[in-house]
Amino acid sequence: MAEDSDNAGPEIEYERWSLEIRRGALSLAILAIILDGESYGYDIMKKLGGEEYDSLQLEPSTTYPLLRRLEKRGILEGRWSDSSGKRRRLYYVTRDGRRILRRMVKSWQSMNDQLMLLIKEAGLN
Repeated sequence: MAEDSDNAGPEIEYERWSLEIRRGALSLAILAIILDGESYGYDIMKKLGGEEYDSLQLEPSTTYPLLRRLEKRGILEGRWSDSSGKRRRLYYVTRDGRRILRRMVKSWQSMNDQLMLLIKEAGLN
């Protein structure tokens, strides 16, 4: 009898859902952090490491691949900097990235508002 991997149990299902939500949220968070400036990956992780952002905390194994993906898609641009005595990649949001971020924020707000309404209607809050 084959195991049904789609019926993995509540804890695994929650982890899957959480991972899917985090993927989009982390892209939005990174873009919001560096919207009006430039940042190193370490600075982004440090910002999201604060208590107020505990759901958005990042590890280097997540941060740098995500930054590279955003750069590859033209949302971010990076340049090498030696200003601190160490060679590090400094990222900033491109013009297209700014447009995408504005749309992402509107979409996120709309989805959040609608989900909160459904949650309220279901008596879950």
